Amino acid sequence: MNPSEITFSVVIPAYNESEMVQYCYNKITPILEAKFKNSYEIVFVDDGSKDQTYLELKKIANNDTKVKCIILSRNFGKEAAMSAGLFHTKGKFISVIDCDLQDPPEIMINMYDYLLEQNCDVVYGVRTERLGETFLKKLTANLFYRFIGKLSIVEIPRNTGDFRVMKKEVVVAINELVETQRFMKGIFAWVGFNQVKFEYRREARVSGTSKFNFVKLWNFALEGITSFTDIPLKVATYLGFFLSISSIFIMFSYIIKYLIVGDKIQGFLTLLISILFIGGVQLMFLGIIGEYLGRTFFESKRRPVYIAKEKMNIK
Repeated sequence: MNPSEITFSVVIPAYNESEMVQYCYNKITPILEAKFKNSYEIVFVDDGSKDQTYLELKKIANNDTKVKCIILSRNFGKEAAMSAGLFHTKGKFISVIDCDLQDPPEIMINMYDYLLEQNCDVVYGVRTERLGETFLKKLTANLFYRFIGKLSIVEIPRNTGDFRVMKKEVVVAINELVETQRFMKGIFAWVGFNQVKFEYRREARVSGTSKFNFVKLWNFALEGITSFTDIPLKVATYLGFFLSISSIFIMFSYIIKYLIVGDKIQGFLTLLISILFIGGVQLMFLGIIGEYLGRTFFESKRRPVYIAKEKMNIK
């Protein structure tokens, strides 16, 4: 098929999803064929899976040339896998959807129709319900989006994942970004364009388990904060200034009290607590500064976002 004839592209990152890739393909293909006939492509990205995901994708690609597969050389993370998929799309409209199909593929078509109806550039999904997720996962996700929403230099919508439909020019703008440490939810918002929300109910996983754990979610949150706000650095500056001024006032109050009343300066325990408090604050903000320096260090290396060791049905 001539790339210029492709109307719709779907990017599907997959990591250890051998139980899901065939089901995902079987579920999505009829939906795309009914809407776009043969004018579509599916771009699977295997993010260094350790199971049989590669073999499952190879079988699918061998039987359907409309399925493209990008096999990464190792696990670079979902953000890098999405970037790889977006870079290789040829469609006039592009969607991103998870392989677990918690985001119903039927909604993807509704979002496409809504994009045309609203004459906008992006339609992003907003989850009204999150089935199959624990209370703790929902709570931490809600707190994260509230927190990042207050701090970020761009507005990142709440209860929004990567599920969306975009025009080609939006994806071109994303592909032109040179940063290697990527927080895609922030990038989707940062590039701008006319974006409209589309509410839907997120389903529970059909099979398998989530590949995210607490450590990955924590690192993901740090990535988002350090990518799109410098407020923690400003807080460190303001708090340091406040503590310095406070210590000067306390020092002068003790001196004046000694000169006027004659009281000796006492309070070893108070002094110890103050030192521990200030030391703890200093260490915390050294850690924050270290996070930003770490990002600068890795960005300065100019390493690629991902390395693809194999491509299927991609010329």
